[in-house]
Amino acid sequence: MPDRSVAPEATAVARPHLPQPREMMLGNIPVTVVNQGLQPLVLFEIAVPVGRWEEPSPGLAFYLFKMLTEGTSRKSSEEIAEAFDFFGSHLEVTPTLDGVSIKLYTLNKFFPALLELLVEMLTESVFPESEFNTLKQIRIEQVRQQHAKNNAFANLKFREMLFGKNHPYGLLMDVEMVEKITYQDLLRFKSALLTTPQLYISGLVTDEEIGAIDRCFGKVAFHTRQASGKHRPETTKQLEVTREDSTQASIRLGKIIIDRTHPDIHLLKITNELLGGFFGSRLMKNIREKKGLTYGIHSSLIHLQNASYWTISSEILREKTEVAQQEILKEIGRLKSEPPGSEEFKMVINYMKGKFLNSFDSPFSSLEMIKGLKQAGLSDEYFYSFLDTLDTVRPEDLGEMATRYFVEDDLIHLKVV
Repeated sequence: MPDRSVAPEATAVARPHLPQPREMMLGNIPVTVVNQGLQPLVLFEIAVPVGRWEEPSPGLAFYLFKMLTEGTSRKSSEEIAEAFDFFGSHLEVTPTLDGVSIKLYTLNKFFPALLELLVEMLTESVFPESEFNTLKQIRIEQVRQQHAKNNAFANLKFREMLFGKNHPYGLLMDVEMVEKITYQDLLRFKSALLTTPQLYISGLVTDEEIGAIDRCFGKVAFHTRQASGKHRPETTKQLEVTREDSTQASIRLGKIIIDRTHPDIHLLKITNELLGGFFGSRLMKNIREKKGLTYGIHSSLIHLQNASYWTISSEILREKTEVAQQEILKEIGRLKSEPPGSEEFKMVINYMKGKFLNSFDSPFSSLEMIKGLKQAGLSDEYFYSFLDTLDTVRPEDLGEMATRYFVEDDLIHLKVV
């Protein structure tokens, strides 16, 4: 029996054999297959490139795709829900800033029948006006709740500061905007449902599943994506939003940053991780453990389709916000001048290697990682380059990255108190 009082010996992470997706075209529809499963289960995803950049009115994609389950010319919303329940399957419809994800989780033997239902929902949805009005009221309440919570509002407001009020990524939805959207707006936009998607399937994938996709989606007349306009960011450098009866403040710092195609991106990822990307980061050790100013603080690199940004976020006691901001800037400065020691450096590198390998621990998580590459126009060399960087990075490289990209005068500051 192993001695549980002694930690297991650490071993070096060998270069992994990452899943190799199979790429194919079914007509004009690109399909990515990750055949990595042992159980008769698949995840099928329809990624439709319709988001904020393509919407004639903000939020229309949310209504359009959320109403897919509200009835077709042949089935009511109850019958659609019963069909997924009968087959023990699960459907997720998630609108994002850059597009809409429609995910189907199902056993292989039910996959062909549910594909037929999905195609029916895409091509024969009837969009009942009563259901639209109900969904609109739900959306109004969601927006109200987002604006009422400091942390949720701060995330939205910070993006507005980064990109500007009229930018697709910066537009801050409010109740008035939601109320302006009409049922006729929805009907005029419904052709966006048949924008040519990217299809993904993962799990135990056989020729039968591929054949079902070909049969079902081959008969749909998809059209090409409408060209999206160009928008230049209009940045606001500093803002404080004061709220009555607020005992806790939300602070955000950050800037627009390099994207995943930039040669520095892997080194910048490691630098960010050391600063605030995990529980053992410098920001956590100082702001949480030493100063006791917060339960948590985190720094992130966020990659969207048409832009990337870096942010530090935390929820702080209202009277301690100034102290917290000073300590954050202090840690950024220290990162530039004080490279990590051997133990700290080893910890962050090993943590990132482990986290990366965990990203491929199931067919479904592998698909998510591979999808991110596809949508960014990158190959799997991106992953191997990241692993190579983890093996060759030097402690002093992190200080150079912080000096180059975390310039204090460039930072955007937001306080919601």
